[in-house]
Amino acid sequence: MKSDFLKIFRLSAGILLSGCSNSSPRAGAPYRAEILYFSPSTGTADGQWTVGERELKTLDNPEKLEGKNFEILSGRALTIDSTIGSLITGRVSGSERKNPIRYDVRDGVIIPRDNTTLLMFSGFYAFEQVFEQVEAATGEKLSDLTDTVGGRYQVLFEPTIEVKDSGVEARVSLKLNAAFNPQSDNFILFRRSALEQIPLAANLKVISHEFGHALFKRSFFNQKLDSCSGIDDAAIEQRRKEKLFDGHLSVEYAISGFNEGYSDFVSYVMTGETNALVGSFGNTEDRIVKSRSLTGEKFTFAQLDGSQICPAGFYCIGTLFARGLYKASQIHAKQSDGLRTFSRQVYAALKSAQNFLRQGPSLDVLPFPSKDAAACKVRRDISLSYDGAVSSAFLSAFLRGLPSGEEKTLLCIELSELFGTTGFAEEVRGVCNP
Repeated sequence: MKSDFLKIFRLSAGILLSGCSNSSPRAGAPYRAEILYFSPSTGTADGQWTVGERELKTLDNPEKLEGKNFEILSGRALTIDSTIGSLITGRVSGSERKNPIRYDVRDGVIIPRDNTTLLMFSGFYAFEQVFEQVEAATGEKLSDLTDTVGGRYQVLFEPTIEVKDSGVEARVSLKLNAAFNPQSDNFILFRRSALEQIPLAANLKVISHEFGHALFKRSFFNQKLDSCSGIDDAAIEQRRKEKLFDGHLSVEYAISGFNEGYSDFVSYVMTGETNALVGSFGNTEDRIVKSRSLTGEKFTFAQLDGSQICPAGFYCIGTLFARGLYKASQIHAKQSDGLRTFSRQVYAALKSAQNFLRQGPSLDVLPFPSKDAAACKVRRDISLSYDGAVSSAFLSAFLRGLPSGEEKTLLCIELSELFGTTGFAEEVRGVCNP
């Protein structure tokens, strides 16, 4: 089906680009454009990708792809310092567009002249769909989010990647994903790959997942991501005596997993789809793709040490968390008012979670930092006992901020089963009592 879709996409793009004239009249606001877009599923039907005409409601300047809430930038260079899942830290440089926007206008509709322009306009539409849902999914005013980042989010479209560290370079080379840079609050759409089935710029599921990271930073980290950098051995040993030093939680393996899991839940809330990866890379039988499904083959926290049922590192902890949230949300129809209300409760609980982490019983079970965490390094492999203790502290703090109700009761049951006593210790489960 995917290969057939790609043929349709190429054929449609060819039709759209033919017969266009540079002398065509300019388009006017509100702008309409021919794009590749994803329509979320409705009822029991699957979502689908289509090439067609859509209105870009918040586009202010099609020449620069500037909108009310965000802008899409090409021709940038990104120097990457580190990667944690789909979180990137690094520096952006460059100002000229190596891939200028090229389009004609036919009957007042923007017609891209090349695939790059097509995907940039498609990306604009996908981000626009996400921004339309932010307030309903979180309770946050969109203007409060954009004001925090200076008025507009920036989306770096297929930047040139520069990496100095060989270990980081290896991890970046494997990325076929989009990413979020929590340091500068911008999003990255990586260069297209031959392994992509659907262009990432058009994949609403992936883009809503990445925006979930921005929401996790806004809620759990209170928009303040303290820097964490390695220091001398004596200072590292001193850090190991502090349960919560500045920047500690941002490098914890389990917290990185919960960040990914919440982002998968955001993708579900915004699209109704239960696997953000299906449709973009590989095939649905790929073990990593399958492990990210909210409805896939069951596994538990205790199976993450050596079991091949989930080969995706800390993403697996995230999948467990996302599956619990998903199951608790199933008392509501997908993309319903009830689901959005629950989503707002989850977001609010994340906002209060870090404060509750600093109190008992969460603080009591939170372990003193590992040597890696004290040195600001994210491990690549799980430690069931250590990460289970971090997980227990996070879950108890999060659940403490969630209001009592049917969703919380069901969520507690699911998390207890999925994480077991290793990842959700008995001594903190009192937060589940009415």
